[in-house]
Amino acid sequence: MSETPKAFDRRVREGFFKRYTQNLGIDIGCGDCPVTNEVEKWDSKFGHGDATFMGGVPDNHFDYVHSFHCLEHLDDPINALRNWLRICKPYGWLIVGVPHRDLYEKTLLLPSRWNGAHKTFWLPHYGEPPHTLGLLEVAHKAFGVSVELQSLRVLDDNIIHHNDPLIHSDGEYSIEGIWRKKQCQGARPEPVL
Repeated sequence: MSETPKAFDRRVREGFFKRYTQNLGIDIGCGDCPVTNEVEKWDSKFGHGDATFMGGVPDNHFDYVHSFHCLEHLDDPINALRNWLRICKPYGWLIVGVPHRDLYEKTLLLPSRWNGAHKTFWLPHYGEPPHTLGLLEVAHKAFGVSVELQSLRVLDDNIIHHNDPLIHSDGEYSIEGIWRKKQCQGARPEPVL
């Protein structure tokens, strides 16, 4: 099952859709399970380009950028986040989710037991080399002072089998970061193309 549908009921209860997914949005790496039916989908499955560079997508275009369980598949997560911020309008929302290493991977070293395409593991704040990155730490390197952090939390609703490393966890096992892009120009590090 895709990760976005697992969050749906919780997001409805919390008012997530009314707060963050209004107007024009893009869902990066969504496959067949976008965050809303109205969002623009961006996925290699549909023949789109690399999610790191978002080639051809104009700057400051979307009111919100959503990506759940895509960043861990990319070689350059810092540059990806910079480009995702680039395509987000000032005062728009950037919503990023990654699998929590200890709830999903249940190991410290690559390769992933559950998904061989994962290039990184993730924890909420700080990384643990060589394979684990911290979402807050990476976002700070990518965004600098061009965003305001709205929320950073571990999503573990309905998780089952989180202690057994040989059984795949069910339920939510994600880290979710939500940032709001600031208006100020020049505060954001330029993406590397």
